[in-house]
Amino acid sequence: MIQNKYIVRLSSIGLFINIIVNMIYYRYFIIEEMILKQVGETNIKIADVYTKNVWDRNRTAVDKIHEFGYINLLQDTDFIRFATTSVDIFVNLNAYISLYDLQGNKIITSSPIQVTSHMNFPEDTLYQKILTKIDRYFLKELSIEQAFNKAFKGITTHLLIPRAMLHISGEVKKASCITSYIPIINRDPLNYPVDGVLEIHTNITSLWSSIIELERKVLLTFVIILVIFLVIVMSNTNYAQKIIDRQFEANKALEEAVTKVRNESSAHTKFFANVSHELRTPLNAIIGFSEIMMSTPYNKEHDVYVKDIHNAGKHLLGIITDILDLSKASADKLLVDFVELDLNKLITSTIRIMKPRADQATVALIEKLPKDHIIIKADPKRLKQVFFNLLSNSIKFTNALGSITIHAEKNESQGLVYVQVIDTGIGIDEKDIPKVLSTFGQIDSAVGRKYQGTGLGLPLTRKLVELMRGKFDLQSKIGIGTTVTLTFAYDSSIEQ
Repeated sequence: MIQNKYIVRLSSIGLFINIIVNMIYYRYFIIEEMILKQVGETNIKIADVYTKNVWDRNRTAVDKIHEFGYINLLQDTDFIRFATTSVDIFVNLNAYISLYDLQGNKIITSSPIQVTSHMNFPEDTLYQKILTKIDRYFLKELSIEQAFNKAFKGITTHLLIPRAMLHISGEVKKASCITSYIPIINRDPLNYPVDGVLEIHTNITSLWSSIIELERKVLLTFVIILVIFLVIVMSNTNYAQKIIDRQFEANKALEEAVTKVRNESSAHTKFFANVSHELRTPLNAIIGFSEIMMSTPYNKEHDVYVKDIHNAGKHLLGIITDILDLSKASADKLLVDFVELDLNKLITSTIRIMKPRADQATVALIEKLPKDHIIIKADPKRLKQVFFNLLSNSIKFTNALGSITIHAEKNESQGLVYVQVIDTGIGIDEKDIPKVLSTFGQIDSAVGRKYQGTGLGLPLTRKLVELMRGKFDLQSKIGIGTTVTLTFAYDSSIEQ
């Protein structure tokens, strides 16, 4: 999360720099396109109007200026008429305009004006001083002399002076202005290419101040937006940090709880394994002695007692064996062997063993196997245990005159073998299926209490199927029955 804070800060700095860069770009776009270009075009039009209406119509006076110089023509009628007309049009155009001859002498002006450029004014704010430095870097900086000389070479130049002092008739004013130096081109190719130069000063102080004020407001708006954005981002970041911290603590506590449960589960597994081993030894002895007693003739009452002892011992041994197998399977210590086996024969053998119990419960065992024997790789002992558990369960929960069907088929195109155990028993509610598949899970109902058991059969069966790389699926409906589908991989090359 610390990295995220740095990312937020860097993003904010990047955003701020982006705002500044765009502001600078916007500023000089406005200066170039809306000020320099428009004022320049206006001044060029003024020069064109002057050239057509005055300069070209007073060609005699112009030629005299070139030949004799204006200082020698102060009493000349043509020059006086030319000068008077020029001043009148300059004044009517409401601009500071001066006319220079080819020697660079100012021969006519609308108003005696002198423009000087300054870096800063003493009362400039820090913001204005920064803008001035930026202007000097981005704007083409030409001296008045350079612009003047370019005009005599036939090149029109517009010079922006943001900080200027205007000296007019003894008065000094601070201003921002654009000075244009526009050559008057002689249309006669046999004469001078440049006849003279017009100097036009345009006062843009109010426009320049408006731009600076607008920029200040826009920049202030962006800064406020940036600050609000930063506050929101930092607030969300801190909130996210708190959530992550809480989540981290919760995960840590959960990991500790999982570790504790695993340790307890491991201890339980070891306990069950030890207890199972300890119980199996005396039980085997009890079963062995009961078998000896069963082979010895007693009276009928003793025979019943011995038989009950024998059956109870075998039942208890089966439970202990299931507990031991399940504890090993849960601890991933139950090993299975993968060998080629004939599925048809294994199912038939299991049905043969379970048939007496089914007959006793008056439940029919139906075998639906393909004629071609199915060969798969699995553990014969564990797979037979799976079928024993499934058939025992179905016989227990199927009412008299019901049926249990074992169906097997292979799908060579999919490379799979399906085995289904379908009974017409009492069925299981869909919401109870996860419970019966959990260890020691039993349905808490009158039906569940009627058919008592350990709740180990189905969980152990599913675990054994999964250990043999198969899939276990149980579907059931109350009053209709239960279908268990086992899926195993099939390799046709085994049968060849």
